[in-house]
Amino acid sequence: MTAADPAVRAELVLLGGLVRTGHEPEGSASEAPPQAVAVSGQRIVAVGSRAEAAAWDTRDAELVELGDATITAGFVDGHVHPLSGAESRHRALLLHDCTSVEEVAERLAAFAAERGPEEWIRGFGLSFDLFVGGELTNAPFAEAFGGRPGYLLLFDGHAIIASPRALELAGIDGPRDFGNNASIEVDAAGRPTGYLVESDAEMLVTELYPRMPFEERVAAVRDKLAEFAASGYTSLHQLNMEPGDLDVLRAIEAAGELPVRVRVSPIWRATDPWEQTLDRLVELQGVGGRRWQVEGVKFMLDGSIDNGSAWLFDADTAGGGLQPYWVPSETFTRALHALAERGVPTATHAIGDRAVEFVLDAVAAIPAHAPRVTHRIEHLETIPDRLLPRFAELGVPASVQPIHAFAQRPDGQDMWTTLLGRGSERAAHGWRIADLDAAGALVVLGSDWPVEEFDGRRVFAANVTRRRHGSDRPAVDPHQALSPARTLVAMTRNAWTSIDRPGDGAVVPGAIADLAVFRDDPLTSEPERFAETEVLLTVVGGRVSHRSGGEAGSGGAPA
Repeated sequence: MTAADPAVRAELVLLGGLVRTGHEPEGSASEAPPQAVAVSGQRIVAVGSRAEAAAWDTRDAELVELGDATITAGFVDGHVHPLSGAESRHRALLLHDCTSVEEVAERLAAFAAERGPEEWIRGFGLSFDLFVGGELTNAPFAEAFGGRPGYLLLFDGHAIIASPRALELAGIDGPRDFGNNASIEVDAAGRPTGYLVESDAEMLVTELYPRMPFEERVAAVRDKLAEFAASGYTSLHQLNMEPGDLDVLRAIEAAGELPVRVRVSPIWRATDPWEQTLDRLVELQGVGGRRWQVEGVKFMLDGSIDNGSAWLFDADTAGGGLQPYWVPSETFTRALHALAERGVPTATHAIGDRAVEFVLDAVAAIPAHAPRVTHRIEHLETIPDRLLPRFAELGVPASVQPIHAFAQRPDGQDMWTTLLGRGSERAAHGWRIADLDAAGALVVLGSDWPVEEFDGRRVFAANVTRRRHGSDRPAVDPHQALSPARTLVAMTRNAWTSIDRPGDGAVVPGAIADLAVFRDDPLTSEPERFAETEVLLTVVGGRVSHRSGGEAGSGGAPA
């Protein structure tokens, strides 16, 4: 069906200044870019000029006049934790902007003073950089906790500093062997310091924290998903699943529509029982509602560079980084292959160079008879040159979070650079987004919220400039920036292709009608300007989900 065909029957028509289809040629401008999009049901049925749109059958359509605004495919966050983040960050102590240990302690003391003597305290976003050259312990914060149970989550989400009372309640009185890269750090006398590394150790404390009441959680998640929609997102890839998550999604849809799509991929942890976990995860596939679905499985092959639990070829400067989360590592390969043979796609957290290679090797060894589904790698913070071409060769998407690159400081006095080695080749190979794209890899971008900010406009700008919005620091490895056109592709149709939906994520007839409308053109406006541009409209499955200055459409059609 052509764009000017009078047989085009639309239920929604967007009229703007131009349409960025997601197929713009690099380095050249279209002579006559389209300006209008017609939607019927959940699909785009026509894209054309305003003159062509005048010929469409719009008798039963909502026509939305958008002036000179730019219409694009809706952003997709390829790696995010919206449900658990909405709960944990609700009325929480945020520490991202603290510049000293003393400032953290002062803010913690003020926060704790407003709570009861036995009430749990949680803080988030504590920077590792405050401890470069020092020790990570609860000693600087014990007085600030005031005898209360609680913990401070380090910036990367892979370690906590627990209060003395929390250690007591968890029964932690010494080291334990978890059989992997998790640890309870102790002092010279064998006493716990409060520093707990990786999930097996962290959860001894974090699972004691009282859950938010269900109705409050539903409201917090609904509000947070609306914020995602208001920054241009139409779809989120949630790479975890906590108890009650699906009930929360069901409850939101019972009262209306999710503001964005949510694709939920539960985690298979190394310590989970084998047969029961495999059966449970396979059975969960396809469970869903109108705008959410369980699809895929996430693995955690290693941890974090900042806490020494990333899996590296060579030890970090503190002697860590030589052990994966899955021990023996062959059990990871077995699990990935078992899912592949059942047609279940996967996404594997692999930050260290050795972990990235191991996942690539595991994918390369998938039995030939297994169904063809996509197996992504998440984060891949440092990788050597020789691994770059393997992503395209194996069809493995690279899911990267550009704002994470700002963990590197210009003076090199950050924990990430310190542990990899200042001036080392592997420290110079961080977040190689442009190199992966040039090597033919399918690059997918995300935020990893709540570890980092989620705003789609700022993720976009960060990938173009390699600078944090509003920061006066110089760009981090500016040669790894992508052009605006390639960035748009990485935040839209690449994300859909990475979940085996290659026809979606573009503004073309037949594609899913997930759209975003921006006041400024992402491809030609200054990135800093685009980072603050107004999102006029967000459309999910052909229904208005967000409207600037007004209420979102109710949109009852399944998506």
